[in-house]
Amino acid sequence: MNSKQVLIVDDEVEVTSFFSYFLKHKRCQVTTAHSGADVKRLIAEGSFAFDLAFVDLKLPDANGLDLLQAIKHVRPDCDVIIMTGYSTIKTAVTAMQRGARDYLEKPFDNLEALERIVLPILDEPTEPADDLSQIAAHYGIIYAPNSPMARFMPLAAKLAKKAINVLIEGETGTGKELLARFIHGESVRSQHPFVGLNCGALPQTLLESELFGHEKGSFTGALKERRGFFELAHNGTLFLDEIGEAPLMIQVKLLRVMETGEFNRIGGEETRKSNIRFISATNRNLEAEVERKRFRSDLLYRLEGVKLTLPPLRERPADIAVIVADYLEKKFAGTSRLGSDALALLQRYEWPGNVRQLLNVINQSVAIHECPVLSAEHLPSFLHSHTVAALDSRLLQTAFPPSSTPSPVSVRPLTDIVDQEAEQFVRSIIGHVDSVENLPFDELMERVKQLEREVGRGIIEKGLAETRGNRELLSRKLNITKRTIRYILNEK
Repeated sequence: MNSKQVLIVDDEVEVTSFFSYFLKHKRCQVTTAHSGADVKRLIAEGSFAFDLAFVDLKLPDANGLDLLQAIKHVRPDCDVIIMTGYSTIKTAVTAMQRGARDYLEKPFDNLEALERIVLPILDEPTEPADDLSQIAAHYGIIYAPNSPMARFMPLAAKLAKKAINVLIEGETGTGKELLARFIHGESVRSQHPFVGLNCGALPQTLLESELFGHEKGSFTGALKERRGFFELAHNGTLFLDEIGEAPLMIQVKLLRVMETGEFNRIGGEETRKSNIRFISATNRNLEAEVERKRFRSDLLYRLEGVKLTLPPLRERPADIAVIVADYLEKKFAGTSRLGSDALALLQRYEWPGNVRQLLNVINQSVAIHECPVLSAEHLPSFLHSHTVAALDSRLLQTAFPPSSTPSPVSVRPLTDIVDQEAEQFVRSIIGHVDSVENLPFDELMERVKQLEREVGRGIIEKGLAETRGNRELLSRKLNITKRTIRYILNEK
């Protein structure tokens, strides 16, 4: 273990004394500070040469986040560990997002947990970024070195080891369950069960039975006793997918289990206990659902020990190449690869269905064409519309401005641009017509109609991505019927 220069910043003498004793036995040179002013003085003196700093999040004269920023400014390679009480854990996670190495929760009564965090830092890092990407790939999470996921996953890996519930937000198809399995697999509970349940796939009575279990004869069809997921996940992780779909009555009962760790089977009198880490996932805005009285605020507080938001595929186009390459290798044993023209086409698309939609397109294309190199011509026709690609940045962002509802005022520039684009398009087509003799007129007009349909489908898919698949809301935004949406998407 290498000798380290360590700074302890806390206004409580007991804390600085504890860490001084703990770290001096680890061959560290320890300096203590009791205020933000002390830290700023060390920085001003030019004597800030620390390898590791433990910083209290709340000091009488300073905010730990501000001290973190000051320390990183003068010594970027100094590892900072934030010390926090339970009530400020969310802020501690923010500190990690801003560069803190980890956080410790007060009081420090679990020395084994403390050593698991501190000792690897005092020695050498045990999980370099390259190793982490390989670990993530084991769970099906594939990303490129320059991807936003490369910045996201180290935080997820650190939080995996914490005894805290996690709420995963993300659009449909982004891989929320894969992330949940990663968090479980990298936690201290990894040797215990991971149990998953989709809260939107079952009616209320069946969902309750799945969670709580039931006794024999407790209801019609209960021919034998059955253990529920609260029992099956004991000492492990319970993954509640689409938690925003859970009925309010189930939310009430779930809250009680989370608060007490106790439950009863349906029809049973025995009170049972279960030690569970809860990981939940949603593609809804649960804060908005709370405002609409569709989700309990107290349950959200329990579920949201920390919130992780998975970036959609459109924000990480660099990942498409490695995701497809990995899929082709595993699914088709490397008998097919992605051509550069196909990759360029895939990276231009918005992917409202995210990774799930991408893999479905690849699977269908390879299965149909059975070619060694998957080129652009082998991909579905909806990817080839240059009109939708052109509309993407200029038109659709105007039609769907962030965090607002489209109105006649905001949509007007869109129609103006469409008029301009259409005029240029018409002039370009007519300019290429040297003679009407042997002109495939019917084919040309059919192609124009196809472009019209592709523009409509592109806008609908963009709207579905914005509304998280809520067609009722989208129909109100566009002032059309849900039947029209189905028609544009060419659904039966």
